Amino acid sequence: MTISKNNKMMSHLNYRMKAIVQDSRTFVGYFKAFDKHMNIILADCEEIRMIKPKPGKPKPTNMEEKRVLGLVLLRGDKIISLSVDGPPAKDDDGIKIPKVGALGGPGAGRPAVRPMAPMGAMGGMPGQPPMMPAPGLQGAVRGVGGPAMGMMQPGFGARPPY
Repeated sequence: MTISKNNKMMSHLNYRMKAIVQDSRTFVGYFKAFDKHMNIILADCEEIRMIKPKPGKPKPTNMEEKRVLGLVLLRGDKIISLSVDGPPAKDDDGIKIPKVGALGGPGAGRPAVRPMAPMGAMGGMPGQPPMMPAPGLQGAVRGVGGPAMGMMQPGFGARPPY
């Protein structure tokens, strides 16, 4: 089974990744995005540089230097290696989808409870004459919304000009 490069990269989104670039610096952060040039975005990123000891001097105890950078864009043609450093971060501020049947709190959306219309407004009971519709439901008011009745009458004597 073959997996495309794009699909493989998508499967690693939000993972903690380690990227090594050409000048031997290492960037460790959460992999957020990439593009067709393999430029990548790392969030909460740290830069790790290895310090080379100078000749003639004793080796220092701290051989690496760390620097917190935050959100970083790495150019794709400078990246040598990209590897998984850890699982995705646990997000507590993400959108939570409630379980089916679970009770909601005071902010939960519920349907509005409206009183039932009396049966007379709906046409009455079967076998009884229908009552008048409720006020506001009769239809358009005379003179509003359409042409006058005289304009709607067909003209019998006149023929249309050709």
